[in-house]
Amino acid sequence: MKEIPVSILTEAIITLLTEAYLGPPDPTATWFIDNEPDAGLLGLLRDVTADEASQSVDGTGNPGTTIASHTEHLHWSLANMNRALSGGEFGQWSASWNLKEANAAAWDRLRSALRREFELLCVGLRHQPEIDPQYLTGGLALAAHAAYHLGTIRQMKERVRG
Repeated sequence: MKEIPVSILTEAIITLLTEAYLGPPDPTATWFIDNEPDAGLLGLLRDVTADEASQSVDGTGNPGTTIASHTEHLHWSLANMNRALSGGEFGQWSASWNLKEANAAAWDRLRSALRREFELLCVGLRHQPEIDPQYLTGGLALAAHAAYHLGTIRQMKERVRG
């Protein structure tokens, strides 16, 4: 089997992450989302208010039932990968679900932090001379993970606007 250069693999991961977070780079062809502008997570979250982001879709207020908690979970996962690529330790997965609600300022900061971590990861992946197979797998998992949460948040947004 022919070996694929790391740069090609990392660019494939970045393409999938870009589609998930920003939307399709080419609106005529997508891998897994709608081909509309801002179809990615960051576009989807742009007009969500802090009140909407903090509203529990099932009324329990439990972690995982608000748009804010899913957004923080995504932010945590990107930050965790960035930390690992820089030689840091992986964090505790359960800590990624601590946020349940956010006021307007905290919600704005979270959306900005999510974008920063996404951008940092893309730059970081491109500047890795070699990437441990574990991190390549992690990058692919992050793309699938983002796609899952994109669908979930889309449904949650419809529910809170009901």
